[in-house]
Amino acid sequence: MNRGNLAEDPKAGLSSSSRYSRDGGEKNSLLYVDSSAVRKERRAAERRAGKAGIAISGNHNSKGKKSVGRGLTDSHMDRLEVGSDGRLFQVKENTAADAASRQSTQSTAPAQNPEKHMSASGSVPGAVSVRKKPVISDKTAARVEEADGAASGIDTARRKSDANGIRPAITERILTKQQEEALTARQEEKSSATNGQQDGMKPGPQEEIHPQQQDGSAKTGQMSKPDRDYLSKGNPLLKLNPPATAEGSTPSGGARGFIRRFRIPIIAGVLAAASVVYGYTAWHYRNRFYPGTEFFGIPAAEMSVYDVKAAVKAKVDSYSLELITRKPPEEKTTNVSEDNIITAGDVGMTYRDNGEIDRAMKNQKVWAWPVMMIAQMIGKGDSVLETSYQDQMASDAVDRLPCMQKENMIAPQDAQVILTDDGATVKTEVYGTTLNAEKTHAAVRNALDKGTTRIDLDDLGLYENPKVFSSDLSLMTEAMAMNKVLGAKVLMRFGSRTEVVNSEVIADFLDKKGSSYVLNEEKLREYVSKLAQKYDTCLQERIFYTSIGTKMTLEAGVGDYGWILDQEATYEKLLEAIRGQKKITMDPVYTQEAYCRDANDIGDTYVEISLTNQTMWFYKKGRLVVETPVVTGNPYAGHETPSGGVWSLKGRMRNQTLSGQGYSTPVDYWMPFNGGVGIHDLQSRAWFGGSIYLGGGSHGCINTPLSAVKLIYDQIEEGVPVIVYKDESEKALSLVTGPTDVQTANAQIEETFGTVEDDGIGSIVSWSRSQRWQPQAASAGTTAS
Repeated sequence: MNRGNLAEDPKAGLSSSSRYSRDGGEKNSLLYVDSSAVRKERRAAERRAGKAGIAISGNHNSKGKKSVGRGLTDSHMDRLEVGSDGRLFQVKENTAADAASRQSTQSTAPAQNPEKHMSASGSVPGAVSVRKKPVISDKTAARVEEADGAASGIDTARRKSDANGIRPAITERILTKQQEEALTARQEEKSSATNGQQDGMKPGPQEEIHPQQQDGSAKTGQMSKPDRDYLSKGNPLLKLNPPATAEGSTPSGGARGFIRRFRIPIIAGVLAAASVVYGYTAWHYRNRFYPGTEFFGIPAAEMSVYDVKAAVKAKVDSYSLELITRKPPEEKTTNVSEDNIITAGDVGMTYRDNGEIDRAMKNQKVWAWPVMMIAQMIGKGDSVLETSYQDQMASDAVDRLPCMQKENMIAPQDAQVILTDDGATVKTEVYGTTLNAEKTHAAVRNALDKGTTRIDLDDLGLYENPKVFSSDLSLMTEAMAMNKVLGAKVLMRFGSRTEVVNSEVIADFLDKKGSSYVLNEEKLREYVSKLAQKYDTCLQERIFYTSIGTKMTLEAGVGDYGWILDQEATYEKLLEAIRGQKKITMDPVYTQEAYCRDANDIGDTYVEISLTNQTMWFYKKGRLVVETPVVTGNPYAGHETPSGGVWSLKGRMRNQTLSGQGYSTPVDYWMPFNGGVGIHDLQSRAWFGGSIYLGGGSHGCINTPLSAVKLIYDQIEEGVPVIVYKDESEKALSLVTGPTDVQTANAQIEETFGTVEDDGIGSIVSWSRSQRWQPQAASAGTTAS
């Protein structure tokens, strides 16, 4: 009968209750059995024995004390095991194992020391006593002796363990029926091999005699490694652990026994606590929302329905819609401005309770709160905040936004080829800030309906954008073709004014032929002609401010003073510069030049003659050189001095004789400006100024006192403009005076403006006194006081 492994009891000093087996001379080991299982099987054995009329008792222990018991029949012994403490446990019969055990006992009995296993009373330890004289068979005796050997082996193993300070840890195992049968077969094979050796047979190649069989020692604390391997292969669930060393000892498992003993109270306590927590949580959330609950972006965890509604109303009252606008001119950046904000008050917005919050609370199943809470956290439903607002107020609010004002809008511009001083280049498109009014109104309404707090007008596509972009290859190709002709930069000077002929101007002269550009010379000629119209001053109408402060309009086509552009020569000069792509500064070519090249080409050096007032003024660089009475041509005789224009002084001469039809007059100073009309002295004339010219005027020349003509002749240059006009204004007429005699006139001139020494040639000038400066007449076009 296979009765398990013998091993050291982990509870030192306590009796072991175990199953055991004996396999001849091999090592024995004790397999520890749970005490609860021992008690259970003992009670069952006692009940079975009691029915048979046998009382089971005994206190055989590992210390070899005398055992007292009642006799058992052989049939009971077939169904009982003997423990190391003398207790018996019922097992199933295993006749083959009993036979093998009996043979093993008989073969090894001589090797044992009977004295060592005798108790003080002389009885065999582990034997069971009965009240009446027992009838013990050989089988029973062998089993009793086997129990006594097990107890003795345990004593020996414990003493050695105590001496070495080692307490091997034992893993609880109870052999299954299949394991017992497998081990029994193994023992039978070894038993047969042992009997064969006693008959003079040698061990087989797969058999070996364990040292315990040779020296008969009581090393019963272990099962042999072949047996362990045999059982492990037969049942993978069985892992027989060898005795552990001190370094790797295994805990005895006391805590595990405690848990096994009190597992029902512990489980009951845990369930009770869980029930309390579960019930309290369900009660707590009967009127509160679960964690993770949100309404319209407002966290509602731990809040009641009333609290949530109050929070929603507050959110609606503080609602504002922010419009992100595009910042000009080119990059798509945003510009957040408080002026582009619409508030709830601007549109009359109010909260409209649609019952969603109440329904959400009703749908909370408090007794299923774990599932509901997880579902709420994993899948949050969409909630719609229902509000109401005034459509007309919303429309007015949008129209008031700064971004909707036309003065703040910049129209989009397509990318295009532009011309610079360096040539043609592609100008990047301009996105602008012009909004589509209809789309903007719709976008704001949609945001108000959804409760959106911020919208980007650019992202929503509400701006009007350009249609041609700088990435267009056709633009770059065109710029490259134009740059083959462009590149020149000519600065043309017109006195104080300039004209720049650069790529932008030259591009107007180009014609496109296929994919290239060519210069159109006719267009260049037209350009030069326009320059002449702009800068030619000869025979052009002029505005002139007189010395007495009146404004005169000098008619076009009268006079000969001014600038005349030589268009052909200028065209050739400009064409050369453009074709050579030169960067130069040049002066145009003129057929006629004037004394001054300013916009007002009269400048600040000129002679002014008023026929109305019979007075002449000469200014040089803005300074009045002389003012003198004169006598002009006699209009009644058909010799009126030409007026209403500007003429240039043609020269200055001395000691000339002026002759004409019916006259020949010598003069000391002669300065012609209009054909035969000029300025000269007439020493035979005794009176100047007044109205003498109306009856006693000249043949058209300007008769001047000698002292004045000297001053003019000495300071004037050829080309100086001479302005002759009639001033019919009231102011001019009011200043008309009577004639002045020559002596008085010369004296006043010399006293006021000085005189010059006459050398007979007129080349030396010496001023006798400082001249009076008149800043009011510093330049033509100014008004004298």
